[in-house]
Amino acid sequence: MHPPDASDDLVISTPERVAFQYEIAGIGSRFLAQILDSLVITVILIAITILAASMGGIFGSGELAILIEIILGFILLAGYFLVSEAAWNGQTLGKRAARLRVVGDHGEPVTLGQAAIRNLVRIVDFLPVFYAVGMLTLFINGRGKRLGDFAAGTLVVRDRERVSLYDLSSAPAGAVATPPPSASIWATPASTPATASSSTTPTGEPLALDAGLRRLVVAYAARREALPVARREALAQSAEPALRRALPDVVGTAGPLAALDQLAEREGITPYRPTYHGASSAMTWGVTTLIFFWMPLIAIPTGILAIVFGNSAVREIRSAPNRYQGDDRAKTGRLLGIIGLSVTSVLLALFIIAVIFRG
Repeated sequence: MHPPDASDDLVISTPERVAFQYEIAGIGSRFLAQILDSLVITVILIAITILAASMGGIFGSGELAILIEIILGFILLAGYFLVSEAAWNGQTLGKRAARLRVVGDHGEPVTLGQAAIRNLVRIVDFLPVFYAVGMLTLFINGRGKRLGDFAAGTLVVRDRERVSLYDLSSAPAGAVATPPPSASIWATPASTPATASSSTTPTGEPLALDAGLRRLVVAYAARREALPVARREALAQSAEPALRRALPDVVGTAGPLAALDQLAEREGITPYRPTYHGASSAMTWGVTTLIFFWMPLIAIPTGILAIVFGNSAVREIRSAPNRYQGDDRAKTGRLLGIIGLSVTSVLLALFIIAVIFRG
């Protein structure tokens, strides 16, 4: 049995050399889940309407019925997806029926913050009618991400009940490929993922490491870019006896730090890169602009800040791609700022024109 095409799947390689694979949900299955959720929301809205009419009849007040319907309808529309995905581990009723689930970009369970962000940006994805922007984004990036997913760092995958042996197979040391970076609507995905360096000895046998050294190497491989040189040298010196047993030639010629770096490269783990702070700021201001688009005094300055921080973050990340990440967040925050600022400008212009003509 051949493994599925990696271009259609999210493959997670853990430090323990176990590969987990998620099949990315297609547009058809996501559309089906959305239809089912829309039907659920419609049924609940009908029940709210009946309840509001009943309360209005009991108290003899049509205004009370309208108020109840507006309040409960707003709570339903604003909270259905957020509460469902946060409480049911990334699933709504529609996603559960379609066997879909929202997960983080690295396969981790979705958090409350991620659920809130992706469903807030749902407003933009819905424009101009029934997820036109979201569908266009899905087609462009080819990895099942709408703007809300880029903003929250999430992905919709198939929630399979049966698990194949391929999903639980533990690959030999050095045979697990580095997972490809999450595809972006802002850049063309890489056609072939980078593979890990070989972890074999010159004789072709896998390099055996004792458990303590391997734990150190795995932790070091994921964080070495964030460690100062003095700290890296101290770690290598503390593990010199074990490093000398694993790579005696490298330790003898280049020192323990070179041996530790070589073992870290063989682990095939992407070094930890912090998200550039400007990218998070751009996202924060962009979301704020989207929330308060109807208040020009707030939306205009926050939209400008989102654009400024987004442009600055993109420049910094591009100048140091091995030091920072967050390019998608910066560009998405900037886009949200532009959209919110544009809508606010149109509303403000209409208001000014109305005042002029009325005068």
